[in-house]
Parts: sequence; C-alpha cells; structure tokens
Amino acid sequence: MDDRADAARLEGFEPDGDGFFERLRDVVSRQDWNGANAIVRDEWYALAAADSEVTISILEQVPPSALRTKPLIAMELGIAYNKLRYHRLRAVRYFVMAVRAARSSGRTELDPIDRLLIRAAESGAFRLLGRTVASVNAARAASRIAEDLTVDERAAVRDLPRVYAVIGVSLLYGGFPEEALDAGARGLAEAPTTVPSNGFGALALLTGIHTANGDLPDALEHLEYARRGPWTDAQRNGYSGSLYRVAEAVVALEAFDVERARDGLRSLRALTTGRHANEHWATIASTAAMIDLVDGNAAKGLADLDAFAALRGGEGRASRARLAGIRSLLQLALGNPHAAAAVLDRDVEDRATSSIARARVALTLGQTGTALQHLRATAQHQLTTRQTAEAVALEVAILLRVSATARRESVLRRLGALLESSGLRLPLVLMPAEDVRRVAAGLETVGFEHVTAAIPRSSLFLEIDPGDLLSERELAVLARLVQDRTVAEIATSLAVSSNTVKSQLRSVYRKLGVTDRQGAIAMALELHLLVDRD
Repeated sequence: MDDRADAARLEGFEPDGDGFFERLRDVVSRQDWNGANAIVRDEWYALAAADSEVTISILEQVPPSALRTKPLIAMELGIAYNKLRYHRLRAVRYFVMAVRAARSSGRTELDPIDRLLIRAAESGAFRLLGRTVASVNAARAASRIAEDLTVDERAAVRDLPRVYAVIGVSLLYGGFPEEALDAGARGLAEAPTTVPSNGFGALALLTGIHTANGDLPDALEHLEYARRGPWTDAQRNGYSGSLYRVAEAVVALEAFDVERARDGLRSLRALTTGRHANEHWATIASTAAMIDLVDGNAAKGLADLDAFAALRGGEGRASRARLAGIRSLLQLALGNPHAAAAVLDRDVEDRATSSIARARVALTLGQTGTALQHLRATAQHQLTTRQTAEAVALEVAILLRVSATARRESVLRRLGALLESSGLRLPLVLMPAEDVRRVAAGLETVGFEHVTAAIPRSSLFLEIDPGDLLSERELAVLARLVQDRTVAEIATSLAVSSNTVKSQLRSVYRKLGVTDRQGAIAMALELHLLVDRD
C-alpha cells in the first residue's frame, strides 16, 4: 500500500473488499475481456484505493493481445504499477499502449467512455511528470470527448464529476484557470445532490480558483455549499478537499484572522509529506508562507517554504515559478528588496504577475517612476480581480508619494470601490509601512472607512531606508568579493580603478554594519543579497 492509496481511501473510494476482486478475478479467469473492461470502467476511481499488488496479480493475466483491444485495462494496469516505486518504468509501457489507442482516430471501435477515462488519466499522469503542454492537450481532448457523450453515455460514467475535476486541475496548473473553471462547473453540474456526492473535487476546484483570483463573493458562495452540501468530512479533509481548505485559509487571511487560516490548512499537513505528497503541495506551501507573513514571521515562512521545496527534490526545483511570488514577498518582508528582485528576474514567468511584483519592489526602493512604468505594463494583460486590486493599490501609493494630481482622488475611489465589491483587504498591506498608512488615510477621506476598519496600520514589510540599500554597482563589487577576488581583480572585471573599488567597499561595509571582507560575505549570505538570477 502507499500514501496515495491511503489518501484515496479517505475520499470514499473503498472498493467492496474481496467481492470486488473476486468479480474481477472471475471474469479474467473466464477470459471475458468485455466483462473485465466493464468492471474497470465502473470502478475506475475505486481502484485508486485498491491494493495495487492485488490489482496487478489479476490484470497481468490479461494477454497483450487483449490489452491492445481493451486499452482501458492497460491504463489501469499502468496506474497500479505506477503506485509501486520501483516499477514505474514498467507502468509507462502500459500507459503508452493505452494512450496510443485512445489518441488514434482510426480506433472507432473504442468506447467513447473508455477513451474519455484514458485521456483524463493521461492528463493527470503528464501533470505529475511536469509535462505541462502534454497534460493540457490531453485535458482538452478529454473535455471534448466528455461534451460529445450522449445522455445515456454520460449516465454510464459513474464518476464523471471526478473526471472533470482531473481535467480542471490539469488546466489550472497548465496556466488556463478560465478553462479550469469551466471544467469544474461542468463537473459540479453532473454531481448527485445526495450524500456522499462525488462532485466535491469539482467544487473545491471552483472554490480555489475564485479565491486565488480574488473573486471572494463567488468563493464565499461556493465555500458555503462546501460546508453544508452533500459531502462528507473525509472529502473535505482529504485530497479532493485540498483547494477547498486552501480557500478557507485565504478567506480567513483577508480578514487577518491568522488562527482560523492555520486551522484551514491543518488537515492538509498529513497530505504534504512523504514520497507521494499531495500534488497541490506548492499551493499549500505558498498559502502556509502567506499565513506566516501576515502573522509577522516572514523568516519562518521562507524557511518552511524552502523546506517544502527541498522535500520535493527535482519537482521542487521545477516549481520555482509557482513559488516565486510568495518568495518575493517574503524577501521584501525581511528587508531584502534586491533579493526579491533577483527572485523575480530568475523565476517569474507570468508577465502580469511580474509587472505588479516589480512595481512593488521599485516602490520599496523609492523608485516611483520605475514602479509606475511597471504598472503601465499591466495594461497589456487581462488581470484577475486580485491582480487589479494590487496594481491599483500600488498606483494609489505612488500618487500619494508625489505632488497632488487630478487623478489621485479618482484612483482612490476606484480602489475603494474595488475592495468594497471584492472583499479583498490584503492588497492594502502588501507595500511599505508608510504607504499603508497613507493609502488607508486616503481611502477614509473619500468615504471608505468601512473598507479600512480591519486593516492593520503597520505593513507586513520591514521598514527600509532606500539610502541604506546597496546600489547595483555595490552589489556587483560584493558579488566579486564573495568569489574571493582581490581589489585589483574586482577593478579589472568592472573596468574601474582600484580606488573606486575601495570607495565602494567602504560604502558596502558601512551599509551592512561590518568592518571587513568576511563580515560582508557573511551578511550577504544571511540577507540573500546575491540570489542567483541565472
């Protein structure tokens, strides 16, 4: 048995013990491949909780010639082998056999339900392997197949809501949240309204996306259904409830209720460790770090985030883009804007996210003109409600720093109306402390006291004097110092005189509060001033 099987069992996918396996053994022993295929189809998700070794012992009796004509059985055999750590290469052989059959337009004899299950499973497998493009393509293909099913065929797919949830998660992590919302809505529409309904994964997907986008009224409506609808506590606290629990935590954070936010994630902790950690681990880790940030403990948040990533090994390194936004915020909270900028340079792929995050860093450095330029770049992109609120809040902060302009009051009113309608509050505190105070006061002057009522007047970020930060040239000198270069070597590499380097070193020592090379190197490493941008 493995962690995923245990998690699946919590979801209510428990097969009917020996009776389930006996029926499968019986049809296989009689070489009734149609019967075996029907059982695999009907118990598709229940098999996720079954003992993989028992499943293998039965399905290995199906000859290759039958597996080629019944690719659904081949896919299930591959799934069973994939749960065994040392047999995953063997699993690939069965995956390939099944996927080729499902992709073939000439295989008209392949039942559309089988084709749907195979393509959906393919999208999930590619997603877990980090092959995003292939995962999205398979998810879209599965979605098209699902929409082409007849009424009778749809009724025959016992777990169609779960199929749509798999498709939706692949689309979400593939960078297509709007398509994921559509898949989640279709899955929820197919779900029974009696306990235990199998549509909780689709509902959790919708809740998670709405919350991440900052559409809190929609999120709250779905959260209420999740709390009181036809679901079980096992579903709410298990794998299918991952995004639901994340949403509960984020909604609590918008009210600055740290303890309730922690409670929202507590049930997920057991599913984020071990060899088969919850695939939503990056989302869970980012949310946990945000809780620490709001709680005033950015150092713990960054340490725990790095530990999450290290535990995942290669997958953690491949997920740097998904963790970059929160890493940048944590660095700002620790007073390291240069490190925050380096994270953005190295890891952020989404241009809208990058522009807003860079504007925040520039504001922290006192570079209001640069910050405005980054915000103007967001006009080229379709922003979520949360992104819009963050961008407008930063724009207000900039306008309040400079001389009065005709736009100041109109932008303040826009921000107030946006926060009022969305229920968002975090965008107001993701900026330097003085800006938090100015923006809150500005909102109150235009009639939005109720929006700022619960906002802490202190920033989540450490107070920074831009004059105490290292310049780009000083960072370049420090980087070469860490490489154990001499003053002459540093001067040569930067094409400046040795006296210039000595002057810059004195400035570096003064700003870092040290007196020598070793102290400067230690502080550079402690403050993450030289995060690799490559």
